Amino acid sequence: MASIIVTGVSRGIGEALAAALLERGHRVVGISRSGNAALRSHAEYREIAADLGDSAALERLLRQALELSGPSARTEGIGLVNNAAVLRPLRGAESSSPAEIAYHLQVNLAAPVVLCALFARHTELWACDKRILNVTSASAEILLPGMSCYCTAKAGLDVFTRTMGLEQQAKAHPIRVASVWPGMIETSMQAEAREQPAAAFPGRDVFVAAKEDGLLSTAAHTAGRLADLLFSNAYPQGEVVRNLEGFSSR
Repeated sequence: MASIIVTGVSRGIGEALAAALLERGHRVVGISRSGNAALRSHAEYREIAADLGDSAALERLLRQALELSGPSARTEGIGLVNNAAVLRPLRGAESSSPAEIAYHLQVNLAAPVVLCALFARHTELWACDKRILNVTSASAEILLPGMSCYCTAKAGLDVFTRTMGLEQQAKAHPIRVASVWPGMIETSMQAEAREQPAAAFPGRDVFVAAKEDGLLSTAAHTAGRLADLLFSNAYPQGEVVRNLEGFSSR
């Protein structure tokens, strides 16, 4: 039984991934602002309420998550999935407030980078299978007007992932780190994008068309593929996984 720390478990992909991992017999430490009542019924689920926008709390948060992972994590394996994200502001940079921009980049970029760094520091001597999966997006390369903050954060996290992969190669007990584009999924974030006024968010039409054309996957299906990737013998090092198909769990 491995222990996996997952951020953003209150809904969407994070909730579905946590459920999939629990179903496969792993322990999950879920992190979110509001928690998840449905997941609490599982014996191997542990929960921490936290706002990743609070940078001062991240050190304590990661330490607590590792403690809740249990002693078996040091031998059975430990993972970190940085999934939590915010979508807004969905408008031009000039129309976004400094506070909105700062909070967005804190949650979507700074927090996962800091959690990766702390995870590496606190598990450096752990001689077990250690993996980090950063959930990013095709928005790192496919740019839409009104999504300058989101695209910037996802591109930055992809670059960080690739660089951290290089750094880990020289370690005695390296962490395998990858990022993944999960594809377009029917979640509350998709609905939020579709509901924006077109005048403020020109990229809205892309999300509306994806829904109308039946191009959206389900959170449950995507979560299964993410779990397969996370436990695959072919788990990459320092790479961006652009296609989830083809991975099988060990």
